[in-house]
Amino acid sequence: MKKLINLIPILIASFSLAQNYQGKINKVSENGLHQISLTPELRSASQNNIDFLRIFDAENNEVPYVIYEEKSNNSSLKNFTILSKTAVPNVATSVIISNENALNLDNLTLKIANTSVDKKFNISGSNDQKEWFGLVSNKIISDLNEAGKTSVERNFSFPLNNYKFLKFDFIDKNSLPINVLEASLEESHSVDQSKTELQNFTQKIETDKKQKQTRITITFANPQVIDGIGFEISSLSYYLRDARILINKARVYKKSTENYVESISAFQLNSKSKNRFDVQSFFTKEFTIEIDNQDNPALEINKINLFQSPVSILTDLKSNENYTLKIDSTWSAPQYDLASSGIDFNQNYPVATISNLEKIEQAKPNEQAKTFWQTSLFMWICIVLAVAIIGYFAVGLVKDINKENK
Repeated sequence: MKKLINLIPILIASFSLAQNYQGKINKVSENGLHQISLTPELRSASQNNIDFLRIFDAENNEVPYVIYEEKSNNSSLKNFTILSKTAVPNVATSVIISNENALNLDNLTLKIANTSVDKKFNISGSNDQKEWFGLVSNKIISDLNEAGKTSVERNFSFPLNNYKFLKFDFIDKNSLPINVLEASLEESHSVDQSKTELQNFTQKIETDKKQKQTRITITFANPQVIDGIGFEISSLSYYLRDARILINKARVYKKSTENYVESISAFQLNSKSKNRFDVQSFFTKEFTIEIDNQDNPALEINKINLFQSPVSILTDLKSNENYTLKIDSTWSAPQYDLASSGIDFNQNYPVATISNLEKIEQAKPNEQAKTFWQTSLFMWICIVLAVAIIGYFAVGLVKDINKENK
């Protein structure tokens, strides 16, 4: 009985957290697969759990969907100049690549003309092309032939460095030289170029001079997914501050609820950077950013920018049909075969949108017919009987006591 009583608050909490929403999928003009972007509003309503989503047609038939992982365009290739290609017959071919801006590099991609030979190679670095320092030694590159193409691209990794010149020595003792055509590096752009910027939140900035910290409290009307953060800072020309994201959490420990603070991500605010960061994804209504000022003046933070990585689903829709998207937090993950049906996820699909997303009040379940022992009449009969039995024994006890006293 005690365990049952302890379960009651948990059951009440689980039912109180249940949420139902419904939205309309706007009519599409053509048959086929369509991409539906899950907006911040929709992800908040679904508690950031896609398992709670369902799509229904006009006849209330379930329409399968699959998570659509968009190929982001937040990267590009930076080309590097090949200064020279020198071949010593039966010894080695040396390819020198310029890194004139002394960028920090730990890999490069080389475009190589098709060949069926395997090559041993060494990589070294230099700042003057006179004195060379080893980076990679006696590695092997193979499989340099792709059907239907005249060249292949292969990535070469090496220890992080900022030498102004990099040299690739391909050993030619057992085969003819290979032809290196280009050198490039894939660059990633800043966090906010591929993410959705969140709106409608409040920020409260406080400075604790005793703790030498600035605390920024971010609050949403409803919980949101956070994947990135940016700072617009106008004060001070030079600074380097440690910062972290904190959220309040609760856990049950030895049958009691224990509150604690969890650190989600840590980063450094730097006057020489854009101060935009990818962070470990988290879902919350409120969180705190804590900045260590030490003995420095507090930073003047004009604005906090919050970002969410886009998530979409792909579903097969018919033109001019009515579809409804529903959210129910009691549903489990659906089992659809759409994901394994050979869909080309690299293709761009037409977009379908959702409108009129609204919360649905949960209908109270119809009360089932109660048996007699479940009714209030049975309860009162039990109470009266209990009182009568207690009274009977009490009267008998009084009589026995009176007899003993005579």
